[in-house]
Amino acid sequence: MACRSVLIVEDQKLLNWSLVRALSKWGYQVSPVASGQDAVFELERSAFDVVLLDYRLPDVDGLQIARRARKLHPESVIVLLTAFQLSELAVDPGLIDAYFNKPLDLEELHRTLESIPASALRPQRTVR
Repeated sequence: MACRSVLIVEDQKLLNWSLVRALSKWGYQVSPVASGQDAVFELERSAFDVVLLDYRLPDVDGLQIARRARKLHPESVIVLLTAFQLSELAVDPGLIDAYFNKPLDLEELHRTLESIPASALRPQRTVR
C-alpha cells in the first residue's frame, strides 16, 4: 500500500462514517472531521498522504481548504468529493489531484488510493 494516512473532510455523517469504515478496513490510518475549521486544525498539526475533501462544507468552501492544504503540505494528494461536475467549479490549476462525483464509488476510490505511487508521498509524519 503506497498511501498510509488520510484526512477525511466530509460533513455528511453517513458518508463520513462509510469512508472511515472502508478506509480503515483497507488498512489506512484515517482522521475524520466534519468541518473546514476542524480540517485546518488537523492540517496545521500534521501532514497527511491524502486529503479526501468534500466540496461543500457547512462553514467554508472545500476549495479554500484545498488551497490551505496545498500551502501547508504541497506533497499531499488532494482528492475532491462533489455532487457538481468539475467543469462547474472554479478550481485553480494544480490544486486538486483527483475528484469523485457523489454518490461515491468506494471501489473506484480504493483503486485510486492504491495507485498513488510511494514516491509521491512523504516518508515520515511529524506532529507539530
